[in-house]
Amino acid sequence: MAGYVARRMIQAVPILFGVAIVSFALVHLSPGDPIDRFRTPTIRPEQLEGLIRLYGLDRPLHEQFFSWITTYVQVWRPEAWGYSFLDGQPVLHKIAERLPATLLLGGTALLVTILLAIPLGILAAVRQYSWADRIISSLATVGYAIPSFLLGLYLLFFGGVVLGWFPLFGLETFGSDGDPVDIAWHLVLPVASLAIQQVAGWSRYVRAAMLEVLHQDYVRTARAKGLPARRVTYKHALRNAIIPVITLIGLTIPTLLGGAAITEAIFSYPGVGAMGVDAVAQRDYPVVLSFVMIGGVGVVLGNLLADVFYAVADPRIKLS
Repeated sequence: MAGYVARRMIQAVPILFGVAIVSFALVHLSPGDPIDRFRTPTIRPEQLEGLIRLYGLDRPLHEQFFSWITTYVQVWRPEAWGYSFLDGQPVLHKIAERLPATLLLGGTALLVTILLAIPLGILAAVRQYSWADRIISSLATVGYAIPSFLLGLYLLFFGGVVLGWFPLFGLETFGSDGDPVDIAWHLVLPVASLAIQQVAGWSRYVRAAMLEVLHQDYVRTARAKGLPARRVTYKHALRNAIIPVITLIGLTIPTLLGGAAITEAIFSYPGVGAMGVDAVAQRDYPVVLSFVMIGGVGVVLGNLLADVFYAVADPRIKLS
């Protein structure tokens, strides 16, 4: 197992290097630059030129890239990921401050997705063409069709404005001193915004996988032997149907990070996603590049975790 993980991490290096090249090129070749916000009649051209030299934007792109990538990998240095163009703070420090909030939001949404989607998918498959199946399938279609930003706005409006039950923004109430109940109450709407779409998609995948397995010969044999329906469903069928669902875990980890950017912006949640959205709007290159690279690392880790879970769920799968 350790050797397999080590090989996968080594194989991920060229992938992440390619992500770095593409993201760096897209950021620097897009129209505009970070000093556009300073272009006012009161700012002299000499001052603008000084800012361009300070940011290193006057150097060729390949020099800027290699200067950035060589320092980016030195994560033990506080200034490794550069300094924000907006406030001059080390990007590594800013992300370290906000990453726990994003992990809490994404992890909670993933847990809620697993706890709801798998039972709903199993129920829809076992009761195929029943009212339960029709209701679950209809709600899943509606939930999956609503754009994430629109869903977040609906939840914010009805849950926070119309009903007034939930907070409209933030991670905790000012002065609460990290009260877990207060934090959990603030998480309800953003977690629901992220989880509803995931539950809708996952439940359909689980239903399809279970229906395929339930018609296999070994399941019919287990039923013919007189085994209880619950044991046939959960021990024999689900064990094999869960294999393709594990792939969703690897895909969901980076998806939640990307979706969290929209959700965090809507709910003014103090996470990495909201910071990334602000950085894109302000053309804060170091923050944008770090945010994209975190997403790339999330994809690599998600796929690695999915491969490991394959072997855990099915001992016949060997990691080599």
